[in-house]
Amino acid sequence: MVKKIKEIYSRSKFSRNTMPKLLSILFAVVFWIFVMDQVNPEITKQIDNVQVVLIGVTELEANGYEIMGERDFEVDVVIKGRRNEVLNISKSDIEITADLGDLKNGMQTVRLEKKLEAEEVAIQELSKDTVPIDIDAIIRKPIDVEINTIGHVPSEYIAEDMTLSLQQIFISGPETYVNLVDHMEGELNISNSTTQISKDLAVVPVDSSGEIVTGIEVETNYVTVSIPISKVAEIEIQPQYTGFVQDGYQLMTVIVNPEAINVRGKRDDINSLKYIETTPIDLNNASETFEVKTSIEVPESITINQYFDEVSLTFVIEEIITKEFNFDYSDITFINMADPLRTNINTLEGQVLIRVTAVESIIDNLSKNDIGLYIDADNFEVGEVEALIQLNKSNDFNEIEILPETITLEVVDITDTEEQVDNTVTE
Repeated sequence: MVKKIKEIYSRSKFSRNTMPKLLSILFAVVFWIFVMDQVNPEITKQIDNVQVVLIGVTELEANGYEIMGERDFEVDVVIKGRRNEVLNISKSDIEITADLGDLKNGMQTVRLEKKLEAEEVAIQELSKDTVPIDIDAIIRKPIDVEINTIGHVPSEYIAEDMTLSLQQIFISGPETYVNLVDHMEGELNISNSTTQISKDLAVVPVDSSGEIVTGIEVETNYVTVSIPISKVAEIEIQPQYTGFVQDGYQLMTVIVNPEAINVRGKRDDINSLKYIETTPIDLNNASETFEVKTSIEVPESITINQYFDEVSLTFVIEEIITKEFNFDYSDITFINMADPLRTNINTLEGQVLIRVTAVESIIDNLSKNDIGLYIDADNFEVGEVEALIQLNKSNDFNEIEILPETITLEVVDITDTEEQVDNTVTE
């Protein structure tokens, strides 16, 4: 076989002038290298602001984490290679990545990976080899709702305890942000309200200084707020009793202690409430003053504002007594008598008996000077009249008896009497 190859080579033209041919080939190679080195030399080039691609973000978030702060990074890339190839390289040909696949909580440094698919061109240098990545866990947490009231209800009203449709609201987001939230806050104006307030109110997440926290998700931004507004009033306590006192005695009054009580309730309920009654007390033929403790019957819609145990009722009872007074006819006075008319009462002899019946406290302090008799002469005419005797004080008495009730009087016109005297003198 070798022998055959030698024979072929010796018969071919290539076997002739071998040395010049080899030199020519060598010269051609050297010349090609020279030309390539001079015409298409090796150079470097810096490409600025190449975007860093973050890998594994979706998986990171699926595992309950989130990138905090900056996530858009750029680097300057220095490439090296033959001039023609280098000049054809653009940003889109360079791939700079940061793999976040295994990251957990906290600030971490991630090494950059570089890739350039181009012949005879390589990435020589990056302006930075790493990027800082802050990773935070995504958490969900219940936060208390707090509603601040502004303004005031009118002075005779009070705002009752507030009720909320939600006492807490769930928020979610990066743990750092979520932990900044102190409470969900809303504001309600109650100025001049006199009836119950019920309103859907917007609430926002705030920190301990009252500043709104952003970067989190809130389950709902509204709560329904209800505040009953009650009217306050002093309501009289009215005693209730059954039965009667013993014959010959009288219930004078009932002393209530306390006389009134401070209550609150809905405006319409308070406005319609005139008094609050006590539990009924049986008088049970009582014949003297007595005191009893009892309760009051408060309507269900009304609330007592003060401490209250029981009410004291004092039933003042007095005996009914009769007292007599004697008056002479001359003690009787006349009212409304016309000026020319006169009666003959001064010529009459007799007495009037006054029998007064009243409770003990009145009778004990009653004297003849406290009462008086009179006759109303408004309709008197000349001649004989039957005059009604009346007592000038009777409002405080249970019963008055006047004996006799009337007196027969002779009424004369003094003008006629004077004319008769003048005529007699003239004759």
